[in-house]
Amino acid sequence: LPEQMAWHEEKRHADEYSLGRRLAPSSTTSAHVGAGLSDALNSLLSSIPDLAKGAALPGMSHPVSWPSFFEPRLVACGTTGRMAALTPRGFGAAATLGQGGEALAESFRLSGITHMPPLIGATWGSHTGADDGLLLVTRSGDLVACPGPRPTAAGTWACSSATNHGLPSTLPLAEGSRLYAAAVAILPGAGGMPRLHAAMALEGEGDLVAIFAQEAGSWLPMGELRVPHGHAAAKTSLAFMGGGDLLVSTEGGHVQRRRLSDGAVVGSAEHAVHSDGFAWQGACGLDDGVAHLRLRKTSQAWHPEVITAAIPTQSSPALFQ
Repeated sequence: LPEQMAWHEEKRHADEYSLGRRLAPSSTTSAHVGAGLSDALNSLLSSIPDLAKGAALPGMSHPVSWPSFFEPRLVACGTTGRMAALTPRGFGAAATLGQGGEALAESFRLSGITHMPPLIGATWGSHTGADDGLLLVTRSGDLVACPGPRPTAAGTWACSSATNHGLPSTLPLAEGSRLYAAAVAILPGAGGMPRLHAAMALEGEGDLVAIFAQEAGSWLPMGELRVPHGHAAAKTSLAFMGGGDLLVSTEGGHVQRRRLSDGAVVGSAEHAVHSDGFAWQGACGLDDGVAHLRLRKTSQAWHPEVITAAIPTQSSPALFQ
């Protein structure tokens, strides 16, 4: 995101503050002004056509045969329908969706991370000169690299600190800070040169996402954005997709795809993934759509489920929303 996006955020907050001052009523007129404002809002909403208000888009549930004793909290998408689900302690399973019939999720284990804090983010794709691999983030901001292709069924994926692969060891966090959501990926930067990018939200500030990029060995801020329809207590998921876009998703089913080069909203939607008996865990960009990971409650345990849905693209992306 360019400097203009940061300016836009500052301007919006300034406008909100000024608006609050202008609307601040006296104690004698607060009830009258409040009622008038409520009536005006209700009248405005009633005048909007139902289609314009938007509705949650249905998703497609994919039958997957998962390993036993598996309650993943993270999801990472690869190419051509590949997705992986992981636990915060490094047990995972990967499957290929859209092949017809029930997909078999093959288990794997991550080595070299048992001494680290729990995982909070995962990206599956090319990095550190390899054709494939995982980039992971722990809750305290440690960066972990697992280069190479996914191991065979029940195999081990060797991981270690990202510094062993020419990447920084941590995200730019203040001492004692903890992450609420995060994602890292190597993406084209200025001039097309690949650079490490990071998006993260801190505990207690889960509705605000900060974006950074590595340049000359330092983390440089690129901007900040607000989570769509989010608040500090709502569960949020971050992922990079499409070679240069950031996907922001929430447990309420709201997804937004933002282009990093200029901050434009490429696409947004509300997906019907939240309901009683389910616990949404996260989402990632699968091809041109989104794969949601959620857990379904049964009488004895929680079972993972994958729901895919489309993101309607905008023909003229809006800047700095």
